[in-house]
Amino acid sequence: MKRPSILTLLAFLACTTFAAEQPVTTSITAVKVFLSGAEVTRTGKVELVKGTSTLLIAGLSEEVDPANIQVSGSGAFTILGVQHRLNYLEEKQDRAEVVDLKAKIKLLEADVNKENSLMAVLDKEDQRLAKNDVIAGDQGLALEQLRSINDYLQARQEALALKRLEKQARIAEMHEQLGKLRLQLGQVQGKKTRPTSEVLVEVSANAAVDATLTLKYMVRSAGWSPTYDIRVADITKPMQLTYKAQVFQSTGEDWTKVQLALSSGEPDKDAIMPELFPWRLDFGYAQPATGSPQAYNATVRDVRGIIRDAQNGEPLPFVTVALLDANGQVMNGTTSNVDGYYAIAIPTNGRSLQVSYVGYQPQSVGIYNGTININLAPNQTQLSEVTVTQNGAQYLASGSSPSYTWAPGVQMNAAPMQGYVLETKASRKRIRRMKVEYGEDEMDGLVENTLATTALAENVVQRTTSFEFAINVPYTIPSDGQNHMVGVQEKELTSSYKYYCTPKLDLDAFLFAQVTGWEGLNLLAGPAYIYFEGTYVGESLLDLTGVGDTLDISLGRDQGVTVQRTKRKDFCSKQVLGSKRVESVGWEIAVRNNKPQPVDLVITDQFPVAVRSEIEVKLDESGSAAVKEEKGFLTWKVTVEPRTNQKWNFGYSVKVPKEKVVVLE
Repeated sequence: MKRPSILTLLAFLACTTFAAEQPVTTSITAVKVFLSGAEVTRTGKVELVKGTSTLLIAGLSEEVDPANIQVSGSGAFTILGVQHRLNYLEEKQDRAEVVDLKAKIKLLEADVNKENSLMAVLDKEDQRLAKNDVIAGDQGLALEQLRSINDYLQARQEALALKRLEKQARIAEMHEQLGKLRLQLGQVQGKKTRPTSEVLVEVSANAAVDATLTLKYMVRSAGWSPTYDIRVADITKPMQLTYKAQVFQSTGEDWTKVQLALSSGEPDKDAIMPELFPWRLDFGYAQPATGSPQAYNATVRDVRGIIRDAQNGEPLPFVTVALLDANGQVMNGTTSNVDGYYAIAIPTNGRSLQVSYVGYQPQSVGIYNGTININLAPNQTQLSEVTVTQNGAQYLASGSSPSYTWAPGVQMNAAPMQGYVLETKASRKRIRRMKVEYGEDEMDGLVENTLATTALAENVVQRTTSFEFAINVPYTIPSDGQNHMVGVQEKELTSSYKYYCTPKLDLDAFLFAQVTGWEGLNLLAGPAYIYFEGTYVGESLLDLTGVGDTLDISLGRDQGVTVQRTKRKDFCSKQVLGSKRVESVGWEIAVRNNKPQPVDLVITDQFPVAVRSEIEVKLDESGSAAVKEEKGFLTWKVTVEPRTNQKWNFGYSVKVPKEKVVVLE
């Protein structure tokens, strides 16, 4: 008897192994989306026979992480082992996009054939009319009859010509659309198809049993980021906060009507605590080593954040943010606004942000998340606070570059000017800065918030290091890499409102809502879209970095409160007293409340502060303002009744040697 060859035995074993794999149909029932990554849950039913079986769960995303596969089940059987593999042979070809494009092309081709058939009918009628041209004359018809026939033939031929032109234009338009669809189909089909993951589950049963399998696995090309809608009808009504999530995924699997959960966890981050090594100091400047940079995230399509001074935490306005590609070439750019907030779109090849600002050390940050807050370190030659100087700018830091400090961290490159430069706070700075200046105890009048109804996530699961929103409504998130909005919660917050104005810099009053008890809202940093009195007023960033007990939300400018700052001619004077010259300047601040309810208003202004003994500054009139002598700040905290005006006056005088020059404007 002839013995089977080794190749025959191997082929037989391979066929036996393949035949032993029992396919199991599963569907995605639940997805837990993290800030980066997601956990997918699949379930399916299978009939097990007595003995050992190998179950095959196929058609999964290629991103399935073998280290995080979990398989469980219900029924009288035992799971013996789990194995993962990639299938490059049965790649997904007819994706939903391909099927849709093919259907559109087929429908359009049918319309073209229909129009061509109608054109043929018109051509035949035109040919028949042309034959009748000569038949009429041969039959010896009367002149009037010939004229009537000719008029009919001419009118009919003109109508046919117009219809033919209309049909030709329609056919040309459809051919153009067909060309676009075929080109798009070619591009989609030309893309490299992705392999699929397969999970093999070896089970053992003592008897035939109907079993239910549950498979969980992690995928990386998914995530969510928070966004908020903040609505205030007027300053007498509660604030409405709508908490939403932008969910995206490009894992290769569509999530169709799944039970969705949003988690604040980030499982892809290293869970190993960094170790501190000795900092050995030698000559020269060196910083201790910091943590490794964040890994590049190719799924990020836009980045937002706040740029701050690394020393004092102040937001920096007008910072240049450049987007670089993989080769370090600039692709796009933007600047931060007056609150230090920036936003920039990230195309496919965008890799890093280059942040630069005069007076600060430039910084490069890789694209790793949708929210990236940046702290810039000032140069060692950064100017310290400049107040009144004489005969040009007085640089208080040795070696400083010849530029003026107009606001904290903002360098105004210019030639030295005779006189002095004033450093002031920009009117649109955040209220936390005012807390530093005026003291935490002065920010009073706050009311604790009251939580009201929720929208879709009634259950919030608090874990040790994160929290989860369980969305009540099944959601469908296709694998298209686009952001899909998911409603999370709606909150009603009872807050107090205050207006802030720095009329020397900006005559507009800025309204801020002050909310306490925000810690229980499970908020994350993200963009906020502000609606005040039924009108969209702009985009801000809900920044929770360094926030204390009070969350301050800027609602923008309110034209219902008008402010004027005018010079008092009766107070301004110049005179010489011996070897000294005395200059006096006075100002009037007027406020009108055009709103139907009273408003709480904080006004800030300033008077100069001398930096040398030859200059004497005296505050002659404070207008009942709170005075900070060391900084030269004046603060009025007032309540302006509806439809009324209020005025405050202040003035100061400066005594200098008469041969010296100071500028008080």
